[in-house]
Amino acid sequence: MEWKSFDWRSKKVGQKGEVLNKTVYKCGFCKGAGLVSSKGNTRCPVCLGDGNVRVAAPAVICAYCNGEGRANLNRDLSCSVCKGNGVVTVESEEIQNCTACKGTGKECNSGLPCLTCKGKGVLSKTCTNLT
Repeated sequence: MEWKSFDWRSKKVGQKGEVLNKTVYKCGFCKGAGLVSSKGNTRCPVCLGDGNVRVAAPAVICAYCNGEGRANLNRDLSCSVCKGNGVVTVESEEIQNCTACKGTGKECNSGLPCLTCKGKGVLSKTCTNLT
């Protein structure tokens, strides 16, 4: 049996920097409701009212928006890193925290997405064979 961490407050499977292997997730922008209440209960522009989004595995929770799917400055806009999904695809399951942003997904001084990890907060581990 494989255990997954589940945050009851935000109802997210996993934590920042943890590899997730599912392909269907609750939409981060509308939190799985399919509707955006700030726009008068209109259909969510990210999941198109479905409440779920599909992301290729392996994936991680978006470090830049903390899986919320919303832009930091204007909460009516989707996150520029995950496009509102709340999760982003990574290249491999072998990952490590980004050393430039320390896993936050943000540049230190500006608050913009980290240029090294592209806002994901993690980087693929590189294997070097010294033979």
